[in-house]
Amino acid sequence: MRHKKTRILPAQLNPPHSSINVAPLVDVVLVLLIVFMVLAPLLEKTIAIHLPEDNWVDNIEEMPQGQLVVSVDKTGTLYLNQQSLPEGDYVHKLSRVLAAKNNHAERVVFFSIDGQAGYERVVFALDGARQAGALALGLLVAPLENTPVPPTEESMPLP
Repeated sequence: MRHKKTRILPAQLNPPHSSINVAPLVDVVLVLLIVFMVLAPLLEKTIAIHLPEDNWVDNIEEMPQGQLVVSVDKTGTLYLNQQSLPEGDYVHKLSRVLAAKNNHAERVVFFSIDGQAGYERVVFALDGARQAGALALGLLVAPLENTPVPPTEESMPLP
């Protein structure tokens, strides 16, 4: 009688386990947790603004005398109360006008900006007003009847 040699298969040496290996899952979850902890402070971008309190005006009949209005047209040209200003003189001229105002509460500059004006020009106008000494900046959202508006190409006489 001969003995049969039985072959042992690898599956018999290492039978399958019915438990789940959670080590890779824990590694992935920890990496994701660290990534979100690092990115969370970077996702919160805020700009501090001061909104006026209950002093909304529904109807404005006239622009106050001596009010400063800086206009930016679609080409980026700056106007101070309908008077065109070169870019180099903007801050200097505005600072002289603001310095002439004795009352600090009168150092308010309003901006009338064309919707097609470039973002850089708008920021330049706002930043220049702050450098010139304006204490408060305001944006005109609807044109007033007597608001200084820059001249358009149609209204300018041809040479």
